[in-house]
Amino acid sequence: MTTRGYASERALRRATVWLLAFTVLFMVYASLYPFDFNPGRLASFGREEWRHALTWRRPVRSDIIANLIFYLPFGALVVSLTPRRWGAWRRLLFTLGAGAGLSVLIELAQTTTVNRDPSITDVVVNAVSAVTAALLALGARGLGLKPTLPELRAHRPDFVAVLLIALWISMHAAPFMPAPRFVWYFSNPSRALDWEWSTGAFAGFLAGYVLLGAVMRSLLRPASFWKLYAACAVLSLLARIIFRDQRLVITECVALLFSLPIVWQISHVREQAAYRLALLWCAPAFMFYSLAPFDFSGAPEFDWLTLPPLTARLNAGEPGLLEIAFFYTGAVWLLREARLPLGRVLFGLLTTALLIEVVQAWEPGRSAKLIAPIVVVLAAVLVWVRDRSSLTSRQVVPSD
Repeated sequence: MTTRGYASERALRRATVWLLAFTVLFMVYASLYPFDFNPGRLASFGREEWRHALTWRRPVRSDIIANLIFYLPFGALVVSLTPRRWGAWRRLLFTLGAGAGLSVLIELAQTTTVNRDPSITDVVVNAVSAVTAALLALGARGLGLKPTLPELRAHRPDFVAVLLIALWISMHAAPFMPAPRFVWYFSNPSRALDWEWSTGAFAGFLAGYVLLGAVMRSLLRPASFWKLYAACAVLSLLARIIFRDQRLVITECVALLFSLPIVWQISHVREQAAYRLALLWCAPAFMFYSLAPFDFSGAPEFDWLTLPPLTARLNAGEPGLLEIAFFYTGAVWLLREARLPLGRVLFGLLTTALLIEVVQAWEPGRSAKLIAPIVVVLAAVLVWVRDRSSLTSRQVVPSD
């Protein structure tokens, strides 16, 4: 019993470390986006510029909320990783110093960018946010509320499935910069929803939510499945409102509702039947999304070596890089989970990806690119590595 509790504690701590690493990565990304660096700006910083940076300024409301989005989880994660033998006050002081130190480093890095201005106000707000979250986390633990990991189907989760969930969240949140007016959206919810309908986008969203359900079913036991799936769906919809260059569209909301009965059936049937059912819905929906609106009146364009935009928000236009990575990696993973040989999966999806790209070359505003076939090859390599590591772990025999 003690051994099981210790293993659970270690797994929770390992998950916390990973969450903290991703949180810091997103903080740095959001603080330095769009990465327009000019190191000469730091050399030109004089007394007046530093005085301006160290002057207390009334923080903009959207900046405060954006800082809270990152520094509240940062503070809670840091304090949970500090040794309990330190005591509450020492753990709080360490979290305060970590929040202030990271904020100072980020503000100094902003002096090398073109459009960012360092501010002592941000450092104070960020440090206070981190220590506030630490206080709440310690208070919750004092009340007996302890974080728990979701119930996984396997001791070691499938890293390709975890990558697919990360890609799904990323294609909703990219470029991970809070929108200037997202606070206004919450006070004017009717303006936050885009009512324009697209049948092609509906097919893409439907395929995405069904694939997400299959992925989470492979990772989670039934007791944790719906809680985590609902949390992921809500987070996806909120990301459309919170982050820049994103819009919450009625098409995605309707597609989510339509996907729920399918996902429910996927979560209740046997494993192989679940993956076949997901394929039955995802394959035609993705094909429809890729080729909609089926207008082949343009002159063919073949830009094989160009990159698509980071995300196209699953609209009726050409898919973005994150959408391509999510759907084609998901297709490789899903076909392999349905027990098809990896070589056959690679050949079939490479052929499909190339045919779709060639057909898209005749659609106005689109062109044929190599990124989809490249993603198929990379996804097949990842699945092969996963299969080999899984086989090796099964062959390991504990020593006496």
